[in-house]
Amino acid sequence: MAGLPAAAQPAGSAAASAVPAATSSKAADAAARTTAAVQATPDADLRITYEAMSVGSDGVQRSSVYSNRVYRRKGQLWIERELPAALRQSQAHGHEHAHGPHAGHAHDEARAAPLSLRRAEDGKVSVEVVLAKLRRVISVDEAHHGNVGYGGSFENAYWIVPPAALQGMERVGKPQGGVQRYKSVAGEQTTVVDWDLANQFARRVERGDAHGIERIVVTATRLPGPLAQPWKSIEGYDRGDYSDLLD
Repeated sequence: MAGLPAAAQPAGSAAASAVPAATSSKAADAAARTTAAVQATPDADLRITYEAMSVGSDGVQRSSVYSNRVYRRKGQLWIERELPAALRQSQAHGHEHAHGPHAGHAHDEARAAPLSLRRAEDGKVSVEVVLAKLRRVISVDEAHHGNVGYGGSFENAYWIVPPAALQGMERVGKPQGGVQRYKSVAGEQTTVVDWDLANQFARRVERGDAHGIERIVVTATRLPGPLAQPWKSIEGYDRGDYSDLLD
C-alpha cells in the first residue's frame, strides 16, 4: 500500500494501526515502570486510618473513621479491616448488625472481609476476598471490585499516594525525620502529603477545601515486627468466584 495516500489506506494497514500500537507501547512502558517501582519498595506492615468529614447542603455534618491493616509485599497486598472492640464482642455473642444499602446482591460475609491483591508484571491485578467463617477464598471479577471495597487502583493501595503522583506536587522544604512534605492546590482543594523516604509510603495525607466543608485525612504507621504472614491462614481454604455470592 506504499503508493496510496494515508486517507486511502485500508483499516488493517500499518498506518491505520500506528496509534493503537503506540498507545499499547506506552501502556506497556508505564506498566514496566510501575513494576520496577513495586519491586524496589520495601516490605511493610501498616495500620492505615481514614477520617472523612463533610457538610452537606442540608447543613448536616457527616463524619466517618475506620482503620485497615495493610500487609505489603512485592506486588502483593493483604488488606484487613480493624473492627472496634465493642463490635467484635457483640459479634462474638451472635448479634447481627444492620448495614446500609450496597451494590449487587452479595452476601453479607463479603462486607469488610480481608482482601488479597496480587499484581502481575503486566499490570493486571487479581482480587480475592477471604471469607474466614466459610473457609473460602473468592475470586472477584473487575465488575464487582467496588462491592468488596477495592477502589480499582493497586498503586493507591500499595503506596497510599503513588510515587509518580508526587512528581506533580510542590516539594515543601527539606526532609525532616526521614519525611518529605509535598503540596498541591487544584481549584479550591489543597492536598498535603508527608512521604516516608525510606519506607516508601505516605505517612499522612490531608485534603481539604477552602471553605472547611470537606476534609479527608489518611494516616499510616508501621506495625511492630516481625512481618506478618496472614495468607498462611487461608492455606487449604476452598476456592470460588464472585458469582457464588450472588442471589
